[in-house]
Amino acid sequence: MTDETTPLTDAVPSGSGYVVLPPYQGPERVFPGGVSPRARRNKMRQFQCCMGITFIAIVFTALCLALVFSDSLGGADGGPSFFFVVNGSDSELAPNRPLPDEPAAEWALQQAALGHHDGAQAVSAGIKALGDREILEEGLQPNEVNTPSFRHYRSLSTNPEARKLARRGYVENQATIDIAKRFNYTKQPGRSNIGWGPKIVLPDPTVLRLECDFNARYRRSTGVCNNKQHPRTYGASMVPYRRMVSPDYADGIAAPRVSHHGRLPPARQVSLKIHRSSYETDSNFTVMLAVFGQFMDHDITATSLTTSQEGESIDCCVAATREQHPECYPVDILPDDPYYKQYNISCMNFVRSAPAPTGRFGPRMQLNQATAFIDASVVYGNLEQRQNQLRSFINGSLRMFVTDDGRQLLPISSNPADGCNRVQMTRLGKYCFESGDDRANENLLLTSMHLLWARHHNYLARQLQEQNPHWEDERLYQEARKILGAQMAHITYNEFLPVLLGKNISEAKGLLPAKHNLNAPDTYDPEVDPSIANCFAAAAFRFAHTLLPGLFNISRDNSTPEAIELHKMLFNPFSLWAEHGIDHALMTAANTPVMQVDRFFSLEVTQKLFEGTAEDRVPLCGLDLVSLNIQRGRDHGIPSYPVFRRHCRLPTVDTWEEMSQAIDNATLDSIRQIYESPQDVDVYTGALSEPPLDGAIFGPLLSCMVSDQFLRLKLGDSHWYERKMGPQKFTKAQLAEIYKTSLAAIICRNSDGITRVREHVMQRLRDGGNPHVDCQDLEGFHFNFEPWSEKQQPQDLHSAGISRGSTSVRVMSKANHQAHNVTLHIDKGI
Repeated sequence: MTDETTPLTDAVPSGSGYVVLPPYQGPERVFPGGVSPRARRNKMRQFQCCMGITFIAIVFTALCLALVFSDSLGGADGGPSFFFVVNGSDSELAPNRPLPDEPAAEWALQQAALGHHDGAQAVSAGIKALGDREILEEGLQPNEVNTPSFRHYRSLSTNPEARKLARRGYVENQATIDIAKRFNYTKQPGRSNIGWGPKIVLPDPTVLRLECDFNARYRRSTGVCNNKQHPRTYGASMVPYRRMVSPDYADGIAAPRVSHHGRLPPARQVSLKIHRSSYETDSNFTVMLAVFGQFMDHDITATSLTTSQEGESIDCCVAATREQHPECYPVDILPDDPYYKQYNISCMNFVRSAPAPTGRFGPRMQLNQATAFIDASVVYGNLEQRQNQLRSFINGSLRMFVTDDGRQLLPISSNPADGCNRVQMTRLGKYCFESGDDRANENLLLTSMHLLWARHHNYLARQLQEQNPHWEDERLYQEARKILGAQMAHITYNEFLPVLLGKNISEAKGLLPAKHNLNAPDTYDPEVDPSIANCFAAAAFRFAHTLLPGLFNISRDNSTPEAIELHKMLFNPFSLWAEHGIDHALMTAANTPVMQVDRFFSLEVTQKLFEGTAEDRVPLCGLDLVSLNIQRGRDHGIPSYPVFRRHCRLPTVDTWEEMSQAIDNATLDSIRQIYESPQDVDVYTGALSEPPLDGAIFGPLLSCMVSDQFLRLKLGDSHWYERKMGPQKFTKAQLAEIYKTSLAAIICRNSDGITRVREHVMQRLRDGGNPHVDCQDLEGFHFNFEPWSEKQQPQDLHSAGISRGSTSVRVMSKANHQAHNVTLHIDKGI
């Protein structure tokens, strides 16, 4: 079979594959003697006729193949297939290789003209700007507890280490702005930015010495030491998001994106006009798809929000007589807004994401507090201090709160200002919870997922101890953590991604587990940067918000209709305290169909997010999540929709006529009413407006952006669970058990009393049906721990190098097993 990537050379089979032949040079002798001119002309005409017929046959065959494959792999709109457009790009990109990131722009200022004195002066200006900001913060009042704005702030929690790094990033940004002003830098038309300049040396940096053992069996909590060439940055926590394409800032440095052709419509207007409410469900899939997606998303992304010096929230909708914080970027509410006008509200609170330090003059970057790897850091935490807080240090287990009736809940949070705990509930002895991620209480279903996996860790630790009674706490904890992370990754690639991308693209991109081929080659590539792309975190992977229905089915037996509104589940995990509370929450997610992935959103999302209640004594109106998502993309300098279409080798949408080939006419009409140019359309809006590809719930652009990120997470992780080399690998027998894992089996094993569940719990309907089955009939329910028994494996399982609390470990060379040290200097704070 040929396609657009077939080499334009001839090849013949050989014993070892194919041999490329030299270009056709013609016969050695033409028309040898003894052939008459007439016979010669007849043979020529016959040859020309055969060539013509052959050419027509080839063209006809190619057209048929194109039609067949466009139907099987193309979009529902009959447009070009994402799979073949990518393969047929000018760069001949292989389908199972990541897209190369757009090269960073060169420094726009004259390098020779920038002397040491200029750099020092700019840094001084940056430090002064930070000092002025902190003085301002001393006089500002934070958002009132339990208001929608405060709960939004709590849902984007920023840890103390991130706050220190953000201060450094702010100084770097202000220093770059100062340099640009003194050298009269002005942004050129289009998407140009100032580029990356010289290093910035800030005074009195705190230097942390990092030493890596690349033969360690277990991951480091912060994700460092995963890549030998880039041990501190590739995939680690507390590093800037990666840029798939260069940012588009209004000033080329840090100011949020603006229109290149007039003015950008306010984010709230885009939400109202394009992302209006709709109630079309996708009965093939359940809310469990969105719940697991959010849980897994929190494992790999955690954008740091700007806070005050002490970590308090910032109110950007202050009275006109008060000075506004420099990091404010509130969403404008128009006077005729159909919802907010009844509350006389003209401003939606929005604080910019914290700037990440880069150590160089250049454009603003944002900080990812999470590790990029699917390592279950959402369960354990991505800092050693957090992991230690959650451990019991007894038999490898996590701390749990045991109820009077013997059920295990997450450790309780008694902080009255955490945005979740409520006086009425604490009086009843019911609290919110602690977990590896500060966002665990954000909604009931998410909290249930956290509880499910924490229980699962303890189940794994108990079973490992039965197999190896002599193992100490540390060994049990680390081995259970390793298995759990592998199971979470397997569910992601075996159950979650094939739904989003479809089986065809998932298989073509190499994203399906190799469970039917335990001898598959190792896929690790140390050249691949697995760090999360900025556009993935700020736009593409926020697709799940369109899945959320307004009502959730909470009927215990599905015999009578019973539902709860979405906004009443936010920061409301208290039903988990009741008997079978986790069962009811999980079955709610498994029995409620999701909405379609499209441009439409529930009103619960667009006007009731974190809505207050009468008992809270705060405004009853909520926030608009769609407006916040669009505003976040502009805050991050995420370029427009056409830029990402070009980067993904998709047909361009640079004109309205071209865009009409990518989205339907009704959507295009809505977009044209408020956007002045296709070059202004936000990527979040454009990507959600595309019809899904065949067999997927994503359109072409979302398929490109999401598949590229998950391909990087697989190829760029030296601790990937399917690795075939190195001390990190599982044995074949262990990997065979990991491959049995399913989310349904995890639910059955760790719920209070669920005994029947769909085998594919993220789906309702699928080929061959998807009926409820007994938990005992699930293959993954019967996990065999014998492959982890040292009776079966007397060899040492590399338990060295995991001592708790150590800030350095030895580095062992694979080649000669002789110790050597890799030392890095990490600047933190100012």
